[in-house]
Amino acid sequence: MIRLGMIGTGKIVHMFAQAALKSGNYRLEAVCSRDKERGKAFAKEYGISQVTVSLEELAEMKDVDAVYIASPNSCHFSQSMMMLRGGKHVICEKPVVPSVRELQELLEEAKKHQVILMEAMRTAFDPGLKKLEELIPLIGPVRRATLEYGKYSSRYDAFLNGEILNAFNPSLANAAVMDIGVYAVYGLVRLFGKPEEIRGLNVKLSNGMEGIGTILARYPGMISEILYSKITDTIGESQIQGEKGNILVDMISEPSRITLKLRNQKEQVFRLTKDPNPLYEEAKVLASILENRDFQRAEWYQKQTAVQIGIIEEVRRQTGIVFHGEADTL
Repeated sequence: MIRLGMIGTGKIVHMFAQAALKSGNYRLEAVCSRDKERGKAFAKEYGISQVTVSLEELAEMKDVDAVYIASPNSCHFSQSMMMLRGGKHVICEKPVVPSVRELQELLEEAKKHQVILMEAMRTAFDPGLKKLEELIPLIGPVRRATLEYGKYSSRYDAFLNGEILNAFNPSLANAAVMDIGVYAVYGLVRLFGKPEEIRGLNVKLSNGMEGIGTILARYPGMISEILYSKITDTIGESQIQGEKGNILVDMISEPSRITLKLRNQKEQVFRLTKDPNPLYEEAKVLASILENRDFQRAEWYQKQTAVQIGIIEEVRRQTGIVFHGEADTL
């Protein structure tokens, strides 16, 4: 049983709390929120006994084994570091940090304290990715992969009306590639590994926030496009083209319908039955890794996270997405 502390009380924290409780592998012990009253309300809803506004207090709690972090991107590194130094396992929402350098620092700190750092990337634990891994060899040599994920943000209307909420505030290390594109980048890395070459293009909004972008990636004998957006919706499906056929995916972030079209054969449609909460599988797998202190399994995921972050970091370098304190390093 993982005794869990949580940082944040937003929508994604509610989803993870519900998934954690449903899995039966966690006991929710503490919540940390800047707003004490909001923290109390969250704690009451989930039967949490400890509420704090102090990150230091959370890091020092003896009855907390792991901490789930769902604060703004700009806070991930410092908060993860503090929890690791407190001897806590860390589950940090994607993207865990903006740079490979910061990821390596966190992993070194985790190793020093014999705890585990994991990125809460729901796509990594989705059964749909496993199904794709099974099907891809059937379509022969892959020549093109077009992975698309666009979602019109519920906060974009406020932005258009002159109100800049956190989701469109680049000073919080936000960008479309960080918030939305990251899912497709992870899918690319998981299915095809690290590309030989990448190119990034994007469109920025009036305040410098990246709204929409494209990443081109080259592999030996194969090319890929990643299309992502926070200001438009994806209508079509992602597509993987091979010499013997094609695979269509309804949503690369969490596939639920995958279509296999082999040349001169009847198409096959695979509908995946999953829990309504998209974080359920994530919560179960993470609990298994942390409970068993499975450092080897954790490292497998961490290596994919490192490649994913490296791709995004290079795209940001090419397209001029620079966060606070990065001017001399990116």
